Amino acid sequence: MDLRSEDLPATLQAFDLMDNKEIFLAEQVVSNQAEIDIFTNRYAGKLIKAKTTLPVNGSASYAKPAHRSRYSSTGVVMAIIVVLVIVLVIYGFSTGWIQEKLHMKV
Repeated sequence: MDLRSEDLPATLQAFDLMDNKEIFLAEQVVSNQAEIDIFTNRYAGKLIKAKTTLPVNGSASYAKPAHRSRYSSTGVVMAIIVVLVIVLVIYGFSTGWIQEKLHMKV
């Protein structure tokens, strides 16, 4: 497999075909023809796909997805509510208010 130098760096993926399904085997980012040759020789006879990878600001790091996951505060709110309920129950038992309202003898 040969890629043009302007297509590098690129990501190579190897797949095995089984029952008309592609089973993922390996993935590697390559930056020169020697790395391409090593990868294609290692996975000879397998389906190999290539896609270009764009460098960020000319460095060796690669672009991250443009979307950012949002932080959900639902878990924090639920934790605060649970802690408040526990504190109120402990306070109610310690003052005897819960026993009085439920007509419990302790």
